[in-house]
Amino acid sequence: MAILTSGYGTGLTDKQKKALSFAVHPSVSDSQDGSVGINDIETVFGGADANNATALSLDVTTSLIITASSKTHVSLADGVLGQVKRIIHQTRIPNHDLVITPVNFAAGTKITSDSHRRSITLMYDGDNWQVIAGELTDEAEFEIDA
Repeated sequence: MAILTSGYGTGLTDKQKKALSFAVHPSVSDSQDGSVGINDIETVFGGADANNATALSLDVTTSLIITASSKTHVSLADGVLGQVKRIIHQTRIPNHDLVITPVNFAAGTKITSDSHRRSITLMYDGDNWQVIAGELTDEAEFEIDA
């Protein structure tokens, strides 16, 4: 019998096994141009703070976020193994940063964007969201807080 081995070690965690036990049925297409239907891309206004964050949908691949007044916080629940989520800070209405707080995030606790038209792409590894695209430094598009 073969044992699954990855960069994280040998075998799957209990959480990863659970993620493999059901299918993902997102209503999205690879075109992501918004013409397919209401489930193709979601547009979200953030919540007032971390305790009142707007939850991003796990049923769509792309979320466009608009930050206005105190509407700046969004949360991201755990996905399923291999799920990809693209988050775009679409519009920043005067000086309101986007704060993304995944429930489980491998690189830290939250991601912050201080400018509009920025994107980050995450993939769920069965335990945590991992960054797979997007520039992350102190002077770049997104900043990660540990």
